[in-house]
This record gives sequence, C-alpha cells and structure tokens, in this order.
Amino acid sequence: MSYINRKIKQLVSKFNKLNINHKNCNPWCKECVPRYIIEGWTSENHDVDEFIKDTIYNAKYPLWGDDTRCPLFLEWVPFDRFEDMKQIGEGGFAKVYSATWVDGKTKYERQDDGIRKKKESNPMKVALKGLNDSQNISVEYLNELQIHWNYFKRSKISFLKFYGMTKNPVTKEFMMIIEFSEKGNLRSVLTKDFNNILWKDKIMNLFKLSVELCNFHKLGYCHKDLHSGNILQIYNEEVKSIVSYISDFGLSGSLNKQKSDGKICGVLPYVAPEVLNKEPYTTSSDIYSFGVIMAELSSGKPPFHKRKHDAILALEICNGLRPEFGKGTPKIYKKLAYRCMNAITNQRPTAGELVSIIMFWYKSIKSEGDYQEKKIFLCRNLKFLRGIIASLLRYMQDIFRVM
Repeated sequence: MSYINRKIKQLVSKFNKLNINHKNCNPWCKECVPRYIIEGWTSENHDVDEFIKDTIYNAKYPLWGDDTRCPLFLEWVPFDRFEDMKQIGEGGFAKVYSATWVDGKTKYERQDDGIRKKKESNPMKVALKGLNDSQNISVEYLNELQIHWNYFKRSKISFLKFYGMTKNPVTKEFMMIIEFSEKGNLRSVLTKDFNNILWKDKIMNLFKLSVELCNFHKLGYCHKDLHSGNILQIYNEEVKSIVSYISDFGLSGSLNKQKSDGKICGVLPYVAPEVLNKEPYTTSSDIYSFGVIMAELSSGKPPFHKRKHDAILALEICNGLRPEFGKGTPKIYKKLAYRCMNAITNQRPTAGELVSIIMFWYKSIKSEGDYQEKKIFLCRNLKFLRGIIASLLRYMQDIFRVM
C-alpha cells in the first residue's frame, strides 16, 4: 500500500471515529436525523415532500429566541392534530384560520453525549393559511413557501414563525402552519385602538418593519404587496411590546426575475406609480408602500379610504396624489414619508437608510439625552393627550347642558 493510500485510510478511520456517536454533527447529519420525522408520512405531493425533507436535512440552529439549541426545520402535520379551527381572515388568494395544534412544535435538543432528545411540547395556538385552489400545487405556491422559509431561517431577528404544513382532507387544499397573531393585522389595530397608540409605539413599529424589509431585500427579494393588512401584530418577548411582522409572500419574487408583464398586483393605494405605469416591481416599489404605511400610521385611516380604487385614482397617483397625514404629524416624519413616496425611484431611500433614520428616532425617544427628535415626538404625544382631554371635557359639558 502506498504512503498516500495509507494516509487516506487513516483520515477516513479518524473521520468515522469522530462521527460514530454524532457528537460533532452541526446541527445534525442524515444518519442522526430522527427517523420518524423523515419516514412514515407523505403529503401526497412529491414537491411538497421534498421541500419539507430538505428543510430537515439542512436544519440550522436559530439565531435568536429561547431555543437556540434546537435545529429549525419544517414538519408535516396530519390535519386531525388541529382542533378549534375558526376562519379569521380571507383575501383574494387565501383563507386564514386559527387553530390549536394539539402536539405543538417538535423540537430536538442535543445532549452532552451527542444524542438528540425530543423536548416536551405543549398544545399551541397557530394560524393555518390555506391557498385557494392549491389541490394541484402551483409553482407560485411553492415559491411562497420557499421565500418564507429562507427568510425565517436566515433572519437575525425574530420573524413570523413558519412551523410546517398540513392538508385539509375534505378540500384537499394545502395549508401553511404559521405563528398566530393575537392582535390581528396593523389595519385592524389602527381601526380599533388608534387613540391609544403613542408616537413612540408608532416609531418602534416602523423600526421593526424597516429592519424586516431591509433583511428581505438583502436576501434578493421584493415583496410587491406591502400594506397594513399584511403586517401582523404580535407580542414580542424581547422588547415586551406588540411589534410588526411582514407576512404574505404570495406575490414576492427574486429581484433577478422581475420583468414587467403588464399585470398590476397588490392593493391600489399602496402601489408605486411606476408599477401603475407597467414598469417592473423593484425594492424601491416596496419603499413607496412603506411611505404610504407611514401616512396611515399617522392618520389611523387607510389611504384614500373615501375613494374608489379605480383607474381615476391610479391616474391621480401617477400625477402626484399622495395620502393625507394625521393632524400634528411631525415635519421630519412627513419629510421621510414623502421621500419614500417620491415619484422618482432613485430619490427614495433604501431600506437600510430607513433602518438608520428610524433607529435614531427610536433611540432618541428612549434615551435620557436631550435630543431634538425626542422633543418633537414626545411633544406630539402631549398635544394628542390634551386633545383627547379637551374632547372629553366638551362631551361632559354637553351632557350637563342636556341635564
């Protein structure tokens, strides 16, 4: 046996010894993946099966949260493992349900001896998102699954959790198992609770939203359907507050594949004027939508809520019409929002610029320092509260007059 062959044999032997108990698998290899996660189930669709198995074989440790020792992967869940299903939303392409997942998310934690032990799990409330007519699963639906998963596993901050998939045996529609939003979407929160939302809360939500959008763009995607109905409100343990999470990636796509096919997708008031003029969607188009959301956060009302979403409105948007802001909105806030909604795409800020600007605002508000931005936003809070008190006093005076 030659010297080289002996060395190769020695290296192979050492490798086998190192991995015989799988202590060095990171996070695991095909040999130590728990068998029943891979075997004994099928979605009855080859592409879906391969997608889920790929997330298992290539599982990564999460970069955030309480379970950084447990690999992230998707799982196939039989439909009968869900109880108390209730429809909570419906869009043009999908229906969303709340449900109790009886078994909860499967998690495996590596012990000191290298063996992975299944952690005890409890029933959990989740959302089931079913795509209309997904019996014969489309390329577009698989695209949404892949985009959501890629974003979730790579995000360095918390993101809308994606747990797995299931299928309704009656309708045969596939459903995504995702994190449940106890507060609903931003649109419903603004409708129900706008008077209790302070400027510091608005800035914090915008900061979280800008970070998510920045990460999404860095992965090479544009959302193409960013509006208040697709921004979910979920309690975040890290900041001890309700924060915004981007959802619904059904129209999202790779920046390298954006071509103008003449189709206009999304909710009209949030669609950028260049897209209305049949130009391709870009990250800059998402920034325009972000600016519209800023206006909506300031007023509490949907953009152009008194107008029909028709060709006339589209034409006026292309000619410079923009949504109104709430009374007393700080000038620096409006200035940034108008930059986002600039008709010239290269004059809009990037998502990274938004993160820097809004992070400075948020830190200024939270700090003990004497920042001008802090005075601006806190002053608006005081004026807002004074307005509410004045309204209550007028209301009580009217009551006493009647009496």
